[in-house]
Amino acid sequence: MDSLKQIVQSILDSQHLSPFLVVGILVSVGFFGGWLAKLVRLPHVTGNILGGVIVARLIPPINDHLQDLQPLSTFAMSMVAVSIGGHLSYRRIHNSLRRIISISLFEVGCSVLAVIGIARLAGMDWATTCLLGAISASTAPATTIALIREMRAKGPFVKTLISAVALNNILAILLFVMMRTFVSAYGQGDTTGKVDDALILSAYHLIGALVLGICAGWISKLAVSKPKFHDFTTILLAIMLLDGLAAYLQLSPLLVNLFFGVYLGNSSEIAERQLTTLVPLEPILYVCFFTLAGVSLHLDAMLAVGLLALVYIGARLIGKSLGAAIGGLVGKCSPRIWQNMAFALYPQSGIAIGLVILLSNDMGIDEHVRHTVSAIVLAGVTFAEIVGPFCTKAALARSGEANRDRQRLVEFLAEEFIMVDLKALDKWDAIRQLVAFLMRTHRVEHISQEELYQSVVSRESEMSTAMGKAIALPHGRIEKGPAIQGVMGILRNGVDFDSPDGEPVRLIVLIVTPDDKRDLHLKVLASLSSMVREEAIRTRLMAAISPEDAMEVIESKEARDYNYFLD
Repeated sequence: MDSLKQIVQSILDSQHLSPFLVVGILVSVGFFGGWLAKLVRLPHVTGNILGGVIVARLIPPINDHLQDLQPLSTFAMSMVAVSIGGHLSYRRIHNSLRRIISISLFEVGCSVLAVIGIARLAGMDWATTCLLGAISASTAPATTIALIREMRAKGPFVKTLISAVALNNILAILLFVMMRTFVSAYGQGDTTGKVDDALILSAYHLIGALVLGICAGWISKLAVSKPKFHDFTTILLAIMLLDGLAAYLQLSPLLVNLFFGVYLGNSSEIAERQLTTLVPLEPILYVCFFTLAGVSLHLDAMLAVGLLALVYIGARLIGKSLGAAIGGLVGKCSPRIWQNMAFALYPQSGIAIGLVILLSNDMGIDEHVRHTVSAIVLAGVTFAEIVGPFCTKAALARSGEANRDRQRLVEFLAEEFIMVDLKALDKWDAIRQLVAFLMRTHRVEHISQEELYQSVVSRESEMSTAMGKAIALPHGRIEKGPAIQGVMGILRNGVDFDSPDGEPVRLIVLIVTPDDKRDLHLKVLASLSSMVREEAIRTRLMAAISPEDAMEVIESKEARDYNYFLD
């Protein structure tokens, strides 16, 4: 009996918890917090974070394991980076690059300038304001991806948001490296030659991450092309090795894995398929990551820095809002995108915390500056991770793209598959250009461009696919493929297409159907035919000045009855 009492007492007195028990507690609390959040219509992410805040107070020993669980957070962030990098596929963003780059550059630039300017007015020194400005540029990629998937959002706004977040974090990391070098030189009173050092160090981070990510992507593509290598195992091992190599080479794991994802997304169909292999792991990793983020939140830091934290938070919000608006206007994107983009960019967590850790280990920077910047950023992260998800969720809802990540009858009607201002000599030239466009924007790897063109020509030679009212629906066949694929071309002046009403064709939709999708092909043709015959839809499509403008028409209420969801 005495021995049993001693065991019970030792358990009660123990401050050590098994890492497995800690992870189990975090996941359980995170799922419960997410479930409660769903009941009261809050973002799941917020429920996970608040669950972590609460469990850290109820079970204090969990705080002692934060350092032990850092690899888990790094892996979760790396997986998010691979996913975001995959969205930077050229075939997806080729006709939206202007608005993506414009929004990214302006929101990063305005955030940095707003934080530096307002912080200086508040009395902070140059070293502190420069470091705060660089860190303020970052946006939380994990929060963004988690909320997009929670709301099943899909469309031009979501595509722009994900791409902007990817570029945002690349720029934030490079800016931080440069600012840290300058501040270190400023503290030592010798800035001579430090400009070169900062540029060289930034180049090393960028080029090193790019080379390492591309090499890993190339090796992974070769591995999964062999039957004996499993997709899941290959990409899991690749991310683990990249995290380890990045730490060894003093590179950013996020940047390395982001470029790894970019390579996979822009390589072959086999390589791109790897991006989906870790999907089964995502729910538990995301829940653990956000609950752990809640445990790590420093509510006391907000109280310690007080007014300075409010200055940082307010300046960052102003910079993000103003930058997204200016970038959207310069990028000529629709008001629906730029008016909601600023709200979606408010969250800030993993990247900012990682940069703070790098800063805290830099002995070349004054200790007071390091502590001040760390306290202010952690306070800002605490605010951004509690309030930010509400803003991002509201932005996704207001954009009108929530609950659209579902299969449609005409799935290929997306912005990246639309060509406006098509110029052609005759209908055969128009078909050839659209076939080339389809080959560039789709994964058509089982047939050559010339073979596909001859397939469409063969069908067109039998009978014209022009249907009157300036519309034509040419189509071809392929032996195999993942789905029915197609592109849309809009011609300003029109082209003779042997139309039954004699009118030149100004709207062409080219469709390519695998042999095993013939039944669905008839439904797609009927749906497209009905939709483009609708005068309001047809007129607006022919007047579209950009692929985004055409996509707005396709996503309009008038078109939803024709291009309906299959589930």
